[in-house]
Amino acid sequence: MARQGSTTRRPRPTTTKCIAAALLAMLVVLAIIVILWLTVRPAKPLRVSVDHAALTGFNFTSGGALNGTFDITLRAYNQNKRAAVWYDSVEVGVWYDGAYLAGAVVPGFDQPPLNEVRIDVYAPAVSAALPRGVEATMKKDRSDGKLPVEVHVRAKARFRYGMVKTRRYTVRASCSPVVVDFSSPSSFHRVYCHVHI
Repeated sequence: MARQGSTTRRPRPTTTKCIAAALLAMLVVLAIIVILWLTVRPAKPLRVSVDHAALTGFNFTSGGALNGTFDITLRAYNQNKRAAVWYDSVEVGVWYDGAYLAGAVVPGFDQPPLNEVRIDVYAPAVSAALPRGVEATMKKDRSDGKLPVEVHVRAKARFRYGMVKTRRYTVRASCSPVVVDFSSPSSFHRVYCHVHI
């Protein structure tokens, strides 16, 4: 018979109970992470387009390198209603038939929700010689008055929901074909880009 006033000891949790509790805690944390990811993930909230493209000073050096500067106007639209976007920097490259022609880096900027930003890019041509076939095809396109190029945009961006910031994402946009019209430089048809995050 137990003495009155004696305290009974609580049994110590078994290893199995400890493992079960740890697994349950991990499942709860994982569920919270999945819910947050589904809530704040950037599900293609950005739209990018090329609104203007021109090439000034077009000619080739004796070594087969392109001279000139691409004048490109990009338009970035943040269609997300809740998330602001912070771009660390934006890299823009111009390609023709698989050959890299020109590029520039634009300083970073902040973009509030439902906001549209115009980005003017001046990309000087690279000084390296182009492949012989590319040079010949470009000269033919130039004589025809239109030069179809591809514009590729690459940016590091974070999405901000109030005080919460997401990790850094790589935003890529491919815009093709972007037609530089030498005969009528002021006329340009907007090209919508394929955006991948």
